[in-house]
Amino acid sequence: MTFPLRRTVLKLGLAMAALAPTFALAQAWPNKPVRIILPYAPGGSADILARVLAQKLGASLGQQFIVENKPGASGNIGTEAAAGAVPDGYTLLLTADSNFTVNPHIYPDMRFNLVKDLVPISQLARIGVGLVVNASVPVNNVAELVAYSKARPDGLSFGSPGTGTPHHLAGELLKQMTGAKLVHIPYKGGGPALNDVLGNQVPAAFIALAVVAPHVQSGKLKLLAVTQAARSATAPTAPTVGETIKGYEVTSWLGLFAPAGTPPAIVNRVNAEVKKALLDPATAQELGARALEVVAGTPAELAERITVENERWGKLIKDTKIVVAP
Repeated sequence: MTFPLRRTVLKLGLAMAALAPTFALAQAWPNKPVRIILPYAPGGSADILARVLAQKLGASLGQQFIVENKPGASGNIGTEAAAGAVPDGYTLLLTADSNFTVNPHIYPDMRFNLVKDLVPISQLARIGVGLVVNASVPVNNVAELVAYSKARPDGLSFGSPGTGTPHHLAGELLKQMTGAKLVHIPYKGGGPALNDVLGNQVPAAFIALAVVAPHVQSGKLKLLAVTQAARSATAPTAPTVGETIKGYEVTSWLGLFAPAGTPPAIVNRVNAEVKKALLDPATAQELGARALEVVAGTPAELAERITVENERWGKLIKDTKIVVAP
């Protein structure tokens, strides 16, 4: 063996030896229960996905995955808890896009830095969002809702899972593009918002299709439209808002994150296990039936998506002067 070749082999050997503990750490994970923090109340689409994913990962890896709901402040309370957790792979954060693309623009005093304190693992799913009204509201489509809101002295209230969520921004974008008189009522999750629309405490809402579908089928709610660019397989007869308001589109998604400092080998292991769980045909079908479209990707792809959407929503927030009520 020549000296240059011997030196190359030695370098490779040293590099592999240095990486061995990291690989061993990833292979040993998990050897105790894993906590998945969900910064929203039970009952919404994020909660549905978190519990399906926890069950699948637990069955695959032989450890318990525990979903911990920590709602409040549009997801900031639970997100702060995850950001401050020990970065050992035993605390994960499952959250919506708004935590990263909206909250930094409306919460100037957040006690954590999303970019520095959390690392992306994978995008998980796109959420079908619907514009629904209580069955007693005398409108049947988007155009009628816009006209109805303008005709009312106090406008029309609409609920969402919280200030700054994509569901909230869907309403603000509709206001901006049509001049509709819509008054936002924020909740601590999709479940509480749904309950008040069902009880007619608030007449309309932008809520995930996953949670409204059964109530639309029962006739308690009317689904006027979906916010994404294309019609949803879950509700194929419902038009998109864009079919009435050209250029309108709002897509929401859910992603998985870990505290910064989590070893890359564990991040990659979690990513691989999540992909395996989500891309299983049975899992994809189960989530699809709840209007959750599986989108498993890489950490880099999720980071890029956050960057692009952060710019888009930041502009809308500035233009519409969205603020958090004190």
